[in-house]
Amino acid sequence: MRVVVLLLTLATTGAACAAHTPRPSAAPRVDAAAAATIDALVERGCYRCLEQAHLAALAAGDRNRIFETALLLVARAKELGLPFSAWLYHALAATPPGADWADYLEIVQALRTDPLADDRDVVLLDTLKNRATAATIAGWRTDLAQGAGSPLLRTYLELSLVCQNVVDDRNVTIAAAVQRFHDVPLIEYRAGACSATQAPHLESVRAAVPEFADVDFPLGRYAVDIPQQPDLEEALRRFNAARAAFPQSPAIVASLGALHRDREEWTDALESYDAALTLVPTHRDALLGRVVTLSHLSRYDDAIAGATRIIELGSWFTGEAYYWRAWNEYHVARIDDARADTDRAKGLMHNASVLVLSGMIEWHERRLDESEAELQDALTLDAGQCEAAFLLGTVRAERRQWSSGAAAFELAQRCYGLSVTLRRETIAKISAGPGSEEGKARLIARQQRAMTEETQHRDEAAENAARLQKRGGV
Repeated sequence: MRVVVLLLTLATTGAACAAHTPRPSAAPRVDAAAAATIDALVERGCYRCLEQAHLAALAAGDRNRIFETALLLVARAKELGLPFSAWLYHALAATPPGADWADYLEIVQALRTDPLADDRDVVLLDTLKNRATAATIAGWRTDLAQGAGSPLLRTYLELSLVCQNVVDDRNVTIAAAVQRFHDVPLIEYRAGACSATQAPHLESVRAAVPEFADVDFPLGRYAVDIPQQPDLEEALRRFNAARAAFPQSPAIVASLGALHRDREEWTDALESYDAALTLVPTHRDALLGRVVTLSHLSRYDDAIAGATRIIELGSWFTGEAYYWRAWNEYHVARIDDARADTDRAKGLMHNASVLVLSGMIEWHERRLDESEAELQDALTLDAGQCEAAFLLGTVRAERRQWSSGAAAFELAQRCYGLSVTLRRETIAKISAGPGSEEGKARLIARQQRAMTEETQHRDEAAENAARLQKRGGV
């Protein structure tokens, strides 16, 4: 996957592969029994099934099937975030003569790789290099309708195109493919991986082919993306199963790390991010997730080092890296460094969290005018920044601005009160929602811990507001 897909490059980097891969003759004799075995494995459709089909095609010297299985493995590897350059080399080496086959090769190269599969620079370069226009995609679809090769390959490639690109007849195309190949797991999987609305197809595939572990990754993502009430326990089960089946996928382990982080399972999140970075040392999403996780584990120096690494790499998440480096520097009392990094973060992104941190640092340095301005700006951007309202009240009290200070504390009181109310509603949804009782209890306990803290802040804000009102004679 880290190899730029150019024939010249592949010819040099694939020399070792060629030593182990016999190049088929131009017109191989196809054994009917071997062909039937290969086709059955392709229909079965799982990644390991396709690997077996490819090996069987190599053993049979069946050029067309060597090409088709390699091409399907490139597409599936991209979907699962697995390395795919070796499969692409196999496809290049076995490409049959004819324009249709060359088109299929271009199509699979144009399919997008999972965005978490590699360093973002590598994924972006591959995406830009192979990006196809709407007219090109329309032409490819015409070719796929009546081109050479098996209907299964052509249908799979068309589904991949319509699922990854904006086309008006997507749903019609998916429905037609599933109706035509309703009992073929390969096609049903590709339809199910298109969107959450097609998820039942994935469940059917897993029931028909128990080893079809490929389905767990998209099903995990669908569980995370359920509107209003994600099923994080189901997502965790799915991602763990996907990781067990495909441990070489950075996309899967990075997704697992993000899920653990959302669940505030910091130790597990760190392990997952470290696993992703073992596979891709410059994986920006994993690097940033690791910094956030280390920060919550109070491993401040490690988090600072991780943020520095992101900044040194450049291009991606530098604003976030400056913010988290400043956050950790503030917690180890490196105030000058924290202030400098917060200023850099503000130059790269404009959000409430950065302004709140900047306001805290200004307050720590007794620069009360600047602190008040930063905190007010944060609240203008996001009225839900309860901490900003509370600190703004503190700053104004120190400036003897009794009335406006009381107003800020009243705002903090309302903000924390609303947050407590929303958490109660969340607990009710968790209780009524999917998942095991153990999983629900864990999520509810997390909400209750936050509620306890926010209730204390709410009551303290109310007391401070009353105190300042008395001081100001309100």
